[in-house]
Amino acid sequence: MTASNPRVIDVRFGSLMPWAFHFLAGLAILAALVLGLHSPLIALLLVFGSLFIFTSNEGTEIDLAGKRYREYTALFFMKTGEWLPFDEIEKIYVNKNKVRQRMSAYRTGKTAEFVYSEFSAFLKFSDEETVQLKKFKDKDKLMRHAKVWADQLNVPLYDNT
Repeated sequence: MTASNPRVIDVRFGSLMPWAFHFLAGLAILAALVLGLHSPLIALLLVFGSLFIFTSNEGTEIDLAGKRYREYTALFFMKTGEWLPFDEIEKIYVNKNKVRQRMSAYRTGKTAEFVYSEFSAFLKFSDEETVQLKKFKDKDKLMRHAKVWADQLNVPLYDNT
């Protein structure tokens, strides 16, 4: 739940940027520390760009008092997304997904395929609308989060795996 409004539940789906961008943003912060005294403007731009990467995320907010929800995108902690009304939240459920990922090596032309399981938690409304809340490779971790959300929303949790 958010601290500003205890009746609004904020479920962050994840970062908008891949891990490589976060790594580069960390390096940019280190570069900004080194350049800070000699080139403060460049250091400020590096810090500003890094903050953009670190604060870019997406998720779902559920306003229980207003009976509305939104899937949002946040940049610099400012969330955008259209609020949609709902009558009732029916349940939270967890599904197992089989994920296939193909990677090709440019130089050799060989392709490798990786197959793994991933678990997703969904929120189901009474009007048959569903929203994906979160996904993890670790089922136990996802179930712990889903249990907290189910308790906050006072709805049942179903394990469809």
